Amino acid sequence: MLRGIDISHHQKTIDLSKIETDFVICKATEGNGYTDECCDKFYQQAKKLGKKLGVYHFARPDLGNTPEKEADWFIKETKGYHKEAILILDWEPSGGQLSNIAWAKAWLDRVYSKTGIKPIIYMSASPMRSYDWSSVVKADYGLWVANYGANNGTAQESVFNKYPLKHWPFYALWQYTSKGRLDGYNGNLDMNVFNGDGSTWNKYANASSKPAAEQSKPSSSKPVTSDITYIVKKGDTLSDIASKYGTTYQKLAEINGLLNPNKIYVGQIIKISGNVSNLGSKTSQTTYIIKKGDTLTSIAKRYNTTYQKIASDNGISNPNKIYVGQKLIIK
Repeated sequence: MLRGIDISHHQKTIDLSKIETDFVICKATEGNGYTDECCDKFYQQAKKLGKKLGVYHFARPDLGNTPEKEADWFIKETKGYHKEAILILDWEPSGGQLSNIAWAKAWLDRVYSKTGIKPIIYMSASPMRSYDWSSVVKADYGLWVANYGANNGTAQESVFNKYPLKHWPFYALWQYTSKGRLDGYNGNLDMNVFNGDGSTWNKYANASSKPAAEQSKPSSSKPVTSDITYIVKKGDTLSDIASKYGTTYQKLAEINGLLNPNKIYVGQIIKISGNVSNLGSKTSQTTYIIKKGDTLTSIAKRYNTTYQKIASDNGISNPNKIYVGQKLIIK
């Protein structure tokens, strides 16, 4: 996973060189005719710093604009960012328009048809669960979901897992607070995690990729692989972490999209990929996100354990009640 922020002119004093983050998402446009004054400044600074990039459009169907006109405005104003940044529709309109799924899909379709890049859609948990987004999911547009819980600056995973994704099998991005804090900036920030590594981010930004297919269930005829996560502690170096897990710092830098292996920070999540049987002896646990069709028994069989142990380790009182998107710890 990667960690990052989304910003607009409301954070116009931020100096991205002074904060530690893996990616930066910038507000680009709104409605039909507005471009955020800070977008290109933020974008170019983040690009020079080697950050992963994203740009978003704030939808305004409440103003009577057509999705095609708003999409065309966004495409025009972000033309120089295509194939570098994830393209995003920010869906939080007023005027009773939250349920206007046809408008949102038409915008997504227009951007895809004109750029060859599949954008993703941002929304809060309430409209995501309240309306039928199946047409958007079937068209393979990813989800960036905002779900805060107590909104105290930390990721409330227990709250997020209590109210699972309804239509999407997984999230691309999770905005977990609007009150995050980072050293180097004296103000609240929207904080996010990305469900993948640097190469996955690039595939969302690139026209030729299909990220959803990348995260499908592995075939049982192949060696099972797992993404084992490690949280950086004080004093850690990438070389130390690599040695602990029997790999190289170059490999860790590659799969985590780290341009400078010497720049890691306390609390950063490092993904370590490999064969489960090889990595199992070097780590205490593996994370697994439940997909459609999974049962606790089938997951247990895959990881050479029992459904009873998985249920016990994850505090599951009824092994028959699990849901898509639920995160399990496999020990």
